[in-house]
Amino acid sequence: MISFRMPAIVALLVLGMGAVSAQDKCFDFDNVPGEPGRISLPAWQWDYTWQELESDVARWSLDPLVDLSVIGRSVQQRPLYLLTITASGDASSRRRVWIHARTHPIESEGSFVMREIVDELLSGSPLADSLLSRCVFQALPMLNPDGVVAGNARTNARGVDLESNWYASPSEPEVEALRAHFTRVMQETNPIEVALNLHSSYRCKRYFVYHAAAGTSEAYTKLEQRFIALARARFPGGIEPYTYFVSWTTGTPSRYPESWFWINFKEAVLALTYEDMNCEAHGEYDKTARALLGAIGEYLGVPVPVAEAPPAVARGRGIQLEQNFPNPFGPSSFGGAPETRIIFRNTGRRPEAVRITVHDLLGRRMAMVWEG
Repeated sequence: MISFRMPAIVALLVLGMGAVSAQDKCFDFDNVPGEPGRISLPAWQWDYTWQELESDVARWSLDPLVDLSVIGRSVQQRPLYLLTITASGDASSRRRVWIHARTHPIESEGSFVMREIVDELLSGSPLADSLLSRCVFQALPMLNPDGVVAGNARTNARGVDLESNWYASPSEPEVEALRAHFTRVMQETNPIEVALNLHSSYRCKRYFVYHAAAGTSEAYTKLEQRFIALARARFPGGIEPYTYFVSWTTGTPSRYPESWFWINFKEAVLALTYEDMNCEAHGEYDKTARALLGAIGEYLGVPVPVAEAPPAVARGRGIQLEQNFPNPFGPSSFGGAPETRIIFRNTGRRPEAVRITVHDLLGRRMAMVWEG
């Protein structure tokens, strides 16, 4: 990958193409005053849409390691996709790991971490091979598709926060489907042992929601502390210590998925919420994914490689223009100009990655325009 030092301007000439609309709150573009044809691009203001999920699911489902299923449907009848990922052969004795994301639509960073987790598991890396030969990973990339499509912040199509809906009667269909799946797999010979719930926070820190002994047990807090320490060791300086966010200090709240796991299975399931950075400094999702996967392996006693050195160019922190639909850049965009320039500015002090791809209206990737 080509890198470049900043401050600088990288200009890409795109013929017959144009800016992206903010469909489903994807992107926010503004003309630069006095500079026709130039687009101001806030580098951190990304979103991961329902269309992008369907594109990723279609891609992932082609891998022979992936079994794609639907565990239920949302209020508006969108499928709740489930990816079961493991090596070929009998998996009945392999350790089961659960990961789900995007309960809150505004927290798109959880989706980006999830995408990197799945991509890493399918990468054929030593870490992936070791994990998949000994574990079954089940990943539900988007629990609240209706909320994502509607552009809601934290709620589904009925205005309900699914995160705290676990003991409501009746619960929302998304929660009902997830709880039914958990109930079923917890009766298998290899039940869930680690359950991660991916979110993001405006605190602009990466951290786990640690459950105090008052709401769990002393033994459980030791398990939490061990797992968090393992993840931090694989991302030095990137994840806060377990003391950063302490919850359940007055007892077990009967509302969350982690509550359900604790009430029903105690120390048998390590159920944690992970919060990524929902702010301008977000990024390094690939490194986060490897840290989480490596920690899962070590926690379960699976031999996994030591943490990898960070890449020369940090992925995720740069500017990535992707999943653009519809595409109104073009001759009519700026006074009939025959071409459009997209200007990327990086005010940081280190190289950043830029990637531009073209997608159709269904979110399917059609071409890679430029990467560098």
